Amino acid sequence: MDTEALKKSLLKKFQEVTADRLQKIQLGVIDLEKETADQAADDVARELHTMKGEARMLGLAAIGQLAHAAEDVLRAEREGKTATETATDVMLRACDVLSDLIEDLDAAHTGSTATEEMVKALSEVSGHPVPALGPVRRPAASSAPP
Repeated sequence: MDTEALKKSLLKKFQEVTADRLQKIQLGVIDLEKETADQAADDVARELHTMKGEARMLGLAAIGQLAHAAEDVLRAEREGKTATETATDVMLRACDVLSDLIEDLDAAHTGSTATEEMVKALSEVSGHPVPALGPVRRPAASSAPP
């Protein structure tokens, strides 16, 4: 199998798996308002983290950015910094945007007006800065003595 065919195959598999993952996330977000909230939050966090990593490995920067911003909202909700109702509302809206992105791989790579607006909304709710769209570059450690 050539590289291009492999990439297409991986993207198709990612779309299928992510659609299922989004359903789990949506159900988990709804459960944040129930007695099983702690387990639901753990499950949602795991699904978002996995989605973020897979998207970034495939170069789908906007999906990675959106998943990261949703993780920040979930963390803020768990820490009591964001009301559960507010967090669930914005995270369910983020799931809708993510659903659109898995169908539009061009936008999943580079982002769109909808993803920019959603990431800003998630950031405002979480109190965290907007996550970087691309990979995070850390400065190389200097070998010079201090």
